[in-house]
Amino acid sequence: MWEGSSGQASRLGLGEKRQMYWLLIVGTFLLLVIVAGVLLTMFGGKAHAPPLVASSLGKPAVPSNQPETPLPTNTRRTDAAFLAEAEPLTRKFLEACRIEDLLPLVWNPSVAEARMRRHYSAGEIAAPGMVAFNTASEILRTGTTSILKSRTRSHDEIALAYVETPQGIKIDWESWVGWSDMSWQQFLTTKPTAGQVFRLVLCPTDYYNFAFANDNKWQAYRLTSPDGGHLLYGYAERGSVMNSKLRPSLDNQQTPLMLALKFPENATSNNQVLIEKIVAEGWVLESEDSP
Repeated sequence: MWEGSSGQASRLGLGEKRQMYWLLIVGTFLLLVIVAGVLLTMFGGKAHAPPLVASSLGKPAVPSNQPETPLPTNTRRTDAAFLAEAEPLTRKFLEACRIEDLLPLVWNPSVAEARMRRHYSAGEIAAPGMVAFNTASEILRTGTTSILKSRTRSHDEIALAYVETPQGIKIDWESWVGWSDMSWQQFLTTKPTAGQVFRLVLCPTDYYNFAFANDNKWQAYRLTSPDGGHLLYGYAERGSVMNSKLRPSLDNQQTPLMLALKFPENATSNNQVLIEKIVAEGWVLESEDSP
């Protein structure tokens, strides 16, 4: 009786040893997998460049009278070369106090100069300066335009659009200042019935009144000036191709656009306008859309 119990105990002990042996193997394997994962996380990501995301400013323009042409996307500078050239350019641009200082730095100066002299009517520029460059640590690409963020002396985070050309990198001044065909105040005062192009931020709304009271016919949008100082209500016909392009995505209700706006004939409201057409998505024009 005792011998049988002893043999059974020996067999049980052998089984426990085998079980412990396999548990040790499995545990060692899992430990090696965890260590490998930690090492990959620590060192594997360093070789990757910062992610490139879509720009909110839009796509670049090449007006028909523009002698400079953007570099094709497949011949653009490397990120390192781009940043090395863009940093001193950005500093000069944000510290320029005269139009003459800006002209060598901007894209399409032959068109921009006359607009600068209208925008800076006194001929002087309140230069914001630069205290930090590429604060987001990423280059935002769209077509041949690149977007970088920098920080000014007043600690504002600003975005500039850069166009790469054979003559060097240039800054798109018009998107920087939110240039439009006429001032918002002049537009509201004169109520032109011919389309005028504006850079603005569009957001859907439900304001229907006066000539645009029929919400079955019209889709309403809130249109805000780049500086936030003016607000209009713009209307597009429901079911139209243009309105389908205007509708923002659910996750991005505020959309920067360039739109041609006009007042209806015999306008009864000073803040309700027709959206005549979409000029560009974003604030930088497409090449075929000369201003």
